[in-house]
Amino acid sequence: MAALPHGAYAAIQTSGSCATIDPNGELAGVTGDFELTADPDDPQGRVLFVSNTMGGTVATQNVVVARLDGTTGTMIPGSLTTVATNFYGNSDINGPEWFRTPQGNLGIVYAGQGGVHLALRASPARTWNGFQYDYSGAPTNGSPPPLPNTIPGSYPNPPNQPPAAESYYSSYQGNCVGQCFANYQGGVATDVGRVLQAQGMKLQVMQPSPWDGYIYYSACKSGGGACGLYTAAIDGKGGLTAQTLVARTGLQPARQIAPYRHPVTGMTVVFTDGSTTDVAVWAHPMPNAQMALLANVPVPPGSGHYRAAASDTQVVLNFLIQRGQGTAIGSYTIAVSAAPNGALSPSPANRISGEASGSELDWYPAAGMWRIVYRRTQGYVGCWVTP
Repeated sequence: MAALPHGAYAAIQTSGSCATIDPNGELAGVTGDFELTADPDDPQGRVLFVSNTMGGTVATQNVVVARLDGTTGTMIPGSLTTVATNFYGNSDINGPEWFRTPQGNLGIVYAGQGGVHLALRASPARTWNGFQYDYSGAPTNGSPPPLPNTIPGSYPNPPNQPPAAESYYSSYQGNCVGQCFANYQGGVATDVGRVLQAQGMKLQVMQPSPWDGYIYYSACKSGGGACGLYTAAIDGKGGLTAQTLVARTGLQPARQIAPYRHPVTGMTVVFTDGSTTDVAVWAHPMPNAQMALLANVPVPPGSGHYRAAASDTQVVLNFLIQRGQGTAIGSYTIAVSAAPNGALSPSPANRISGEASGSELDWYPAAGMWRIVYRRTQGYVGCWVTP
């Protein structure tokens, strides 16, 4: 398919003014790595904020949550709550991440002593900030234990999408060769890099798929040669099963993968870095099927930090060009829409903000709009945007 035209990303595409999300200054002391998600159990569509408390230090810290109004995007006064006291890790870039179990519990995974920890909320939620239970359902008393199959020194891998219902989470560091993938309730974690090494392959990047227990990964033959984009199932015993080559990428390995199920068609849309100056957008119906290339979308050099999300009608890739990675610094989107006949079509890349470092783009269902949030010396700022 022909590439989409260059130049669509030159202007910043905002649809409203930017303003603080914290008018009372209650988040002034929260300077760690933050994440946002629309509360899946809230009929009013309020948005949840999570962060460790301190940035720029490796030390024991609190994990805090707050609640944002889903229509205005501003913090609800008095909602800041400490839910755990034993975060320990690289606090600027590897803070807490959202997690959701197949049983419907919303949770928070984060790095701590002994590996990855999990604080869960009841399902159905009794209170919006009641992240008071560990993986077994026992009360945590503010200090969840390490997960049963985690690895000391490991961090939860930042997800490329808001929390989907998953039994599995990914992590890295510790003694992982690349990334490890594990069921939060038990079993044996699969070290994907180590498994592939035994098969004469070198892992490039890995991400969970919308199918629980399946992953996407890019790997190349050790010592050079052909690279591919694959799916595989985690077997719960330290290995991979049902490995399927879904697309050949020639000699260029993928360094970024972001899949998300389309809300209209149910087809999984997969974004990969097809080269240094384009994003390949694929349609993938199921794990053991081939992927179809929808388009190679031109982007400025230096794109990274892929993350996918969805509204009621679109899947949107958000990627960043950060200082030192390229000259066109900012936050960008590629939106994939569905025609009445179900055909999927990607938009040109849009530059939605000049902010890149530490920015988060999310869909606010109550407002029916997209919002980017970032933190600067003046605090947390939010802008309504059009992808």
